[in-house]
Amino acid sequence: MRGAPRVLIAAQPSAAQVLQSMLQGIGSLIPVHTTADAFRILERQPIDLIVSTIAFDQSRMLEFLLSVKGTASVAHIPFLCSRVVPSALRDSLVGSMGDGCKACGAADFVDVAQLPPDLAQTTLRKAVETCLM
Repeated sequence: MRGAPRVLIAAQPSAAQVLQSMLQGIGSLIPVHTTADAFRILERQPIDLIVSTIAFDQSRMLEFLLSVKGTASVAHIPFLCSRVVPSALRDSLVGSMGDGCKACGAADFVDVAQLPPDLAQTTLRKAVETCLM
């Protein structure tokens, strides 16, 4: 990795703001709100990590993950899945998301929404730092 890590934040605007606040100081944080914008960035500049939320691009996080892992030029980039804001999903469904994300090639799934704020930030930062190692 060269210099400060470059982290692509794939999330709706409100969730992207939360992630940027929680990850401040990690490196260069690049927010995108659609899959098309994400791939434009991935084609143009080196990215060290992708952090995506469940609700990214109208709840297409898993489609985006599979697209990244199926594209040879970017498949090597670690992909961290997350839920940042509470949703209508039942806890059992959210719990299964972690298994589904990992089965699709994600490094991990962090459910920030269900953690107390101080623990949420610590947990997310640790997951990001692990992915960047």
